[in-house]
Amino acid sequence: MEKNAVISIKNLVKKFSVGDGHFTALKDINLTLNKGEFTGLVGPSGSGKTTLLNIIGGLDSASKGSVNVLQHSMDNTTHNERARLRRKYMGFIFQSYNLLPVYTVFENIELPLILNKIVPSERKRIVDQAIEWVGLEDKRDSRPNKLSGGECQRTAIARAIVHQPAMVMADEPTANLDAENSHNIMKILVNLNEEIETSFVFATHDEKIMGYLKRIIRLEDGKIVKDEIS
Repeated sequence: MEKNAVISIKNLVKKFSVGDGHFTALKDINLTLNKGEFTGLVGPSGSGKTTLLNIIGGLDSASKGSVNVLQHSMDNTTHNERARLRRKYMGFIFQSYNLLPVYTVFENIELPLILNKIVPSERKRIVDQAIEWVGLEDKRDSRPNKLSGGECQRTAIARAIVHQPAMVMADEPTANLDAENSHNIMKILVNLNEEIETSFVFATHDEKIMGYLKRIIRLEDGKIVKDEIS
């Protein structure tokens, strides 16, 4: 694996059982992503982009081939080993936000730090910084049902980056947002990418996102058909 590579994938195949047979979602994927890249896995629904993102994030595993993420082999790892890697080094942003409704903005963002056993006094400082990054100082004590869609997604972003992970995976992060909020969210992510050098990998077919990407990897029918640096 190259020194600056955060992701190295070789000859990846992913099959899902369907009835008495199987469906091949990813076919012979070879891919290297380097530290600090701002990359999109782009393609229509069913192209395999979310499946590939889930394998990179350790939420799913390959049927064949090798996957190395952040200098850790994901091949033949246990559920607990992948969970530890995600907890320490990764952040996730989903289109459905996945916020806990009984928790405030502060408490939702704090969760990764609690899981990583950061002491309370340090947690407060780090969470306050993340809240400032996404511009939610006035919503610190609000619960998700009092937030707009854009505010919920900014909370989810702060939760994903609060522990300054090496890599963030984002699955259609602007799908539920209007154009203005989508652009605001992407500007926040670009700034974070530049400020803390976190690598970002998006799965998307949203044209609004594509203009911000520095690298676009196009998938069709489970294969990489184009890899472009913008």
